[in-house]
Amino acid sequence: MELILTAVIVLVLLFIDGLIFGVAAAKGVLSIILVIVGLILAGVIGVAIPFLTTGVIVTHVTNIVTTQARSFSYYLYGFPIAWIIGFVAGLLAF
Repeated sequence: MELILTAVIVLVLLFIDGLIFGVAAAKGVLSIILVIVGLILAGVIGVAIPFLTTGVIVTHVTNIVTTQARSFSYYLYGFPIAWIIGFVAGLLAF
């Protein structure tokens, strides 16, 4: 019973996290444009900007997913679904 309650609480928290992230993404379009303009301006004036490589990002994401799979086992498949539903709800809410 305690395991089910824990899973439900985590699913609700993931939904809320996705909802907040969706609202932030919906409101962040101007921020993304300003970041791109800032990066271009920094490049024009000669400031070196270190960019992450795709390999480093993929390795990091793989390590996170592997760790979560070991921790949550079969719950890992339901959690992204709750987060995605919350994300879409957040995008559509505002």
